[in-house]
Amino acid sequence: MTMEERNQLLLSDTQVPDLFITQYMSSLSGAAIQIYLLMLLNQSASRVPVTLEKLSKRTGMSAKEIEEQVFYLERDGLVEKEQDGTLRLVDIKAREVDRYIEAKKDSESLEMPPQHTNPDMERLSRSISDTFFMGKMSYIWQRFIDDSANVHKLEANVIYSLFGSLQDKGKLLVRNTRPAEELREEWCRRGVRSYSDLEKILGEDADIKACMTAMGKKMRKAMDGIAIEYITTWVTTYKMKPDVPPYLYSYLRKDKNREKVTFPDMDEILQEWFSHNIHDVEAAKTYELQKAAADRKAAMTNFCGELFRKKLDGMDLAIIEKWTKEDMWEEPIVHYAYEVLHSYMTTITLANVDDRLRLWKENGVASVTKARQFESESRKKNKDTYQARKNAPSGGKAGEIPYLQNEYTQQQIDDLISDPLKDMDELLKDD
Repeated sequence: MTMEERNQLLLSDTQVPDLFITQYMSSLSGAAIQIYLLMLLNQSASRVPVTLEKLSKRTGMSAKEIEEQVFYLERDGLVEKEQDGTLRLVDIKAREVDRYIEAKKDSESLEMPPQHTNPDMERLSRSISDTFFMGKMSYIWQRFIDDSANVHKLEANVIYSLFGSLQDKGKLLVRNTRPAEELREEWCRRGVRSYSDLEKILGEDADIKACMTAMGKKMRKAMDGIAIEYITTWVTTYKMKPDVPPYLYSYLRKDKNREKVTFPDMDEILQEWFSHNIHDVEAAKTYELQKAAADRKAAMTNFCGELFRKKLDGMDLAIIEKWTKEDMWEEPIVHYAYEVLHSYMTTITLANVDDRLRLWKENGVASVTKARQFESESRKKNKDTYQARKNAPSGGKAGEIPYLQNEYTQQQIDDLISDPLKDMDELLKDD
């Protein structure tokens, strides 16, 4: 190597356009960036025509890999292929200036963008350039900021936050502003203009993410597009707290014994809760308990109306409400109480049944099985008491064996004894 060649190698520089670094580099592979830099070096030094074969020799890549990477460079408008097969770099700086001039021509009749007349917007543009583009922000982003403020009416801190969100998502240093425009459109569609508006939707987004995570654990699967749409609606439209849908899923599976719970099933119930101004788990629990009590009361009212064959009055309805809300009695045990009373009473009221149920409750009876056992034991005790009374010596009441006051009155027993004890024997027969 001659001295002149050494000097050319040591003292020369290859200029890389800032536009390439800020808009294109992040979307390219390492191999494509290597090819672009070699073509820049060739353009500033030898200007020898570049071909796929020469690139393959210089890089050590296969011809197929070189062809694939050149395709991506052509797609992004960085390289053009001539008719003879040679490759040429596109002057992206000149192209960007031409675009800017054309855009200025189209808007000559419009007002000047706010960043050129408003010191606050000027400071915003400088801040975004320094923070996100290392002080080298291209014209397309300047235009994006202009449109965001002038057309979409976004406040300065919202525009700045938009760039921060794009950077967090890895969609800022790309070759066009399409991801930024899509995010801006989404924010505007959701009513964002001020920073308080933005905080609201960011809170909703956090709730959506939390709800998706919880539902994924409950259902043991990843949330797909349809599931995300449902969850987004529940959080943003129905205003549900993120723990409400997971609670509903568990409630339907465990409390309602549903083997399969679908999102449409849940959506129907959440719509009902939303219409009753329910947005948190505690309110949902209270509502479902009240709804279950109302359903039990309606069912019990219909049942008792048929059982007693009468139109129930206010006192009857009050008794039924107590049964369903306080005592939590079900239809089977009420029916059994009616049968027990019907065995020795001709006219039975709900108050009579309530007395019997109260007796059972005082003795720890809460089911039909326990009630049958209690009644059987009571009959046996009364039978033993009666037999002892019948066999006792006549004259005087000293040493008289007491009977169960809660079961039969003195008058009832005396009346039955006066009829040669026949009816009492019949009454005390075991079932």
